[in-house]
Amino acid sequence: MLPFVATIISVLLFGQPQPAAANAAPAPASAAPTSASSAGATAMATPPPSYLAWLAKGDNARNVAAFERELAARDIADIVPTFEILRTAIDWQRCGAEEYELPDAKTWPGAFASLSVIKNELVPVVGPVEIVSGYRHASLNSCAGGAPSSVHRQFGAFDAFVTGPETRDEMIARLCTWHHQRGPALQAGLGIYQGKKFHIDAGLKGYRTWGSDYHRASSPCAA
Repeated sequence: MLPFVATIISVLLFGQPQPAAANAAPAPASAAPTSASSAGATAMATPPPSYLAWLAKGDNARNVAAFERELAARDIADIVPTFEILRTAIDWQRCGAEEYELPDAKTWPGAFASLSVIKNELVPVVGPVEIVSGYRHASLNSCAGGAPSSVHRQFGAFDAFVTGPETRDEMIARLCTWHHQRGPALQAGLGIYQGKKFHIDAGLKGYRTWGSDYHRASSPCAA
């Protein structure tokens, strides 16, 4: 049984689970998340109440079940919990948007490609990650400071934090080496942001890199 289905059955029978103490307060927007995501995380993580409330709206539960079946069919259902994949932006509340969103199924292949890269290419290099932003519609993307042509608008990109013990310098060295070696073949875009936060997309916009100001010159990988 998929974790999603088990969660819904549990909620229907027993009500929403109480949040774990570690999730009692959200991390500041400028700080790295504290939970470590890795293979098998989907099966172990307890979805936050806000996610369960979102699932209960409209067709969200049915659509997410279909999405999770596709993840499982591609062997990418165990990277991070589904609710992380569906997070919109750290600034969702300030921007008056939903915390979670699953766009139309026609956009899913881009997400599958980037999630496959995260699982098979990046996690072996930098260790566990936590996704904090996936799909962003145009107005949210603009409000959150994303580039007008951001691949987030196509559900083909993810922003994530490296949650392991690596320092920022170690993370940068490993990601840049990987990007130089594998980025061209994967047509991967790599952004390096503050702290241990990075952006990854694959196959939709080509091989490129940038830093916090969205320009190549600010990327530590451009040197």
